[in-house]
Amino acid sequence: MSFENLLDHKCAIYHMKKDGKNLGYGIAGEAFSYPVEPDVTDVPCHFNVSDTGTMEQTEDANEYIVVGKLNLPYGTDVRVNDKIIDLGSGISYYAEIPRNIRDHHIIVQIQRKGKVKGAM
Repeated sequence: MSFENLLDHKCAIYHMKKDGKNLGYGIAGEAFSYPVEPDVTDVPCHFNVSDTGTMEQTEDANEYIVVGKLNLPYGTDVRVNDKIIDLGSGISYYAEIPRNIRDHHIIVQIQRKGKVKGAM
């Protein structure tokens, strides 16, 4: 099985942007955001994410954390804190440090966090 056959998913990658922001009273600050349009789109990839995650009780709700790995072709422009969207499911993940595997492919640890609120 070739590596190209493993890449059975598609994703879009959004690079985090730093914007200058006026906080008022002459104080300048920084804000971080993602663009509306992806910086890299329709990238062949493979999400290796399990359905199970960890739950943590926070003050207002339960928070889940799902961790997985993403395989990408070598040369893909992916960076720390990039938002990566699985185009098949629409689920958003956030990238940790990308690892170049012998100039053959890239593996990125990804995670997804969210709140789980119960119905009342």
